[in-house]
Amino acid sequence: MQEPTHILTGVIIQKSFGGIRPRGLALGLTATLAFLSHGFLDELARITFHPADPDFHSPFWVGYHAAVLMTSILFLFLWWKKYKWGIAFAALPDVDWIFIHGQGIFHIQIPFYRQPHLHDLLHLIYHRIPPFSWLTSIVNRLPNDRHNPWACLWEVLLVAMLLLTLRLMTMAERPSVRPAKLQVT
Repeated sequence: MQEPTHILTGVIIQKSFGGIRPRGLALGLTATLAFLSHGFLDELARITFHPADPDFHSPFWVGYHAAVLMTSILFLFLWWKKYKWGIAFAALPDVDWIFIHGQGIFHIQIPFYRQPHLHDLLHLIYHRIPPFSWLTSIVNRLPNDRHNPWACLWEVLLVAMLLLTLRLMTMAERPSVRPAKLQVT
């Protein structure tokens, strides 16, 4: 999945544990579940437009990823301060790609970081350890539309559902405000 999906998922996870005390327990649960959510969303990415290699010659690919970048920046601006733990751990595995692709961009070599170690760990969890492996076997039955540009609509729909979930969670934590009764004298 793209970064806006990971960011929103991290926000929702941290918001879900906001009332748990002690705070260390809430942050531990947030970190663990946000990290694991990345693996699940990446398994689910098979149904979305998510080609493995960039295609800077495709106007659609460039436009879509520019929109993803701008949305990521907006979401970080809106929620980083309050939900940085959830966001950081939900996005943490993508550090793999920063190190791996960064080596090629800057013409350096980091001998121990040629493989996506965090993604490999999530892959191990989601493919070898029950109940995660059971979930993966169900997700693997979904069609693989990674190269279909129209499949980006699935991720747009997921982001919309996550935004709705976040809105409902926010509304639920606000006390209801009733208008004062008019008194007729």
